[in-house]
Amino acid sequence: MKQEKTRRFGLLMSIAMIVGIVIGSGIFFKADDILIQTNGNVLMGCLVLLLGAIGIIFGGITISEWAKLTDDAGGLIVYAEKAFGRVFAFLLGWFQSTVYFPALVAIVAFVASNYTVALFPQLNFSGSGVWLVSLIYLLLIYVMNIVSSKLSEFFQTSSMFIKLIPLFLIAIFGLIFGDPSGLSSHAITLPVMMSSTGAIVAVAFSYDGWAIAPAIGHEIKNSKRNLPIALIISPLIILVVYVSYFVGISLLIGPKEIMQMGDLAFSAAAEKLFGPVGQKLMLITVIISVLGTLNGLVVANIRAPYFLALRKELPYSKKISHLHPRFNISLLSVMLSFAMVLVWLGIHFMSISLPSVRRFGIDISSIPIVIMYLFYGFLYIGIMIRAAKGLIKYKLVGFVCPLLALAGALLILYGGLTGSNGIIYLIVSMLILVSGLVLYYGMTCKAAKNKVY
Repeated sequence: MKQEKTRRFGLLMSIAMIVGIVIGSGIFFKADDILIQTNGNVLMGCLVLLLGAIGIIFGGITISEWAKLTDDAGGLIVYAEKAFGRVFAFLLGWFQSTVYFPALVAIVAFVASNYTVALFPQLNFSGSGVWLVSLIYLLLIYVMNIVSSKLSEFFQTSSMFIKLIPLFLIAIFGLIFGDPSGLSSHAITLPVMMSSTGAIVAVAFSYDGWAIAPAIGHEIKNSKRNLPIALIISPLIILVVYVSYFVGISLLIGPKEIMQMGDLAFSAAAEKLFGPVGQKLMLITVIISVLGTLNGLVVANIRAPYFLALRKELPYSKKISHLHPRFNISLLSVMLSFAMVLVWLGIHFMSISLPSVRRFGIDISSIPIVIMYLFYGFLYIGIMIRAAKGLIKYKLVGFVCPLLALAGALLILYGGLTGSNGIIYLIVSMLILVSGLVLYYGMTCKAAKNKVY
C-alpha cells in the first residue's frame, strides 16, 4: 500500500493535537448545557464530566494497543480492519469522511465566527456576516495546512498553551473569590443521576476529538511509542482542566446565572474578573482556542478521503491518492473534504436560518459523535478478542481497560439515543452508512467484473 512516509510530527504535536482538539469550543459553550441537564447541580456536573473522562482515559489506553501494532496510513481505519475486516473498516472511514470530520469542522468554524463577531460588536455584522467569517476561517486553515505542515504544527502547539490560560485563570480565581455557599445544597442521589442522562451528550461533545490523533499516526516520529503515550497522557490533562474550569465558573457566576446566560457566561466571568479590556483579551484567547480545535480537525479531515483512496475504496482512487510533489499531500482529498464541510455548513445554516427546518431542532454537533462511539465500542471489543486469543499479555490493558472504555461508550450512546432527536440522528447516520455499503459493494462488483474480463 502506497502511503506518506515523511515523519513530521513529534510527541508534543501528538499531545497538542488531542488536547488542542478536545479543549476547544466545547467546554466554553457546553457548561450551561451540562448545568441545565443536571438542574444546576454542580456536583452532578462534575460526576458527569468524570464519567465522560472515563470513556476517553480508558478509551485512549485501549486504542493505544492498536497504535502499538501498526502505524500505517489510515489511523482508526487500519485498526478497524485488523479488528473486523475491510467492510467494517470502510464503513468507519466512510462515516469519518462524510459526516464526522466535516460536520465537526463546520460547527467549530461557525463557533469561532460567533466569538469573533462578539469581539467586534461595533462592526454590526449582519446575519450573513457570521457565515462569511466562518468561510474565511475555513479557507485560511485549509490553505495553511496545504502550504506548510510546520506552520500548522506551530499553530496547533501554540494554541494548546494559549487556550489553557483563560481556563486556568477562571478556575483559580473562581476557587479563590467564588461563593461556595450556593453549592451547599447540592447532592448526588439516584433520582438526580437518572434525570441527568441528557448531560452525557453535552459532555461527549466537550470531550470529542481524543481519537483523531491516529489520523496522523503515519506522520508521527516513532509513532508506535509516541502515539500511545499521547493517547494516555492527554485525557488526564483534559479531565483536570475541565473539572477545574467547571467548578471555578460555577463558583464565580453561580449555576442559575450560567443557565440563564448560556454561552455568554464565560464573557461575564471574564468581565467580572478583569473588566471590559480583560474580557476582550480573554475572548481573543477563546477564539485562538477554537481555531486550534478547527486546525486539528482539518488536519484529520483533509486526509480522510486520501486514506480510503489508498485502499482503492473510492471512485478515482488513483487520482485521489496522488500526492502533490511540492506539498506532499493529496489536493483532491483536500478539495473533497472541503466540499463535504460546505455541505454540513449549509445544513447548519438551514437549521438556524429557515423556520421550517429550525423547528426540528437539528444539532449537527450531535449527529456524528454518538455513532462514532459505536465504532469505538467495536474497537474496544476487538482488543478484548485479541486478549482472549492470548495476543495481549496483560489483563489490565486486554480486558479491564476495554471494559471500562466500553462502559463509557455505552453511556454516551444511551444518552444520545434517549435525547430529543436521538432516533432521527440514528436514522440519518444509518442511511449514510447504507449509502457507503452501496458504494463499497458497487466498487467491489465492478473490480471483480474488470478482473474477469
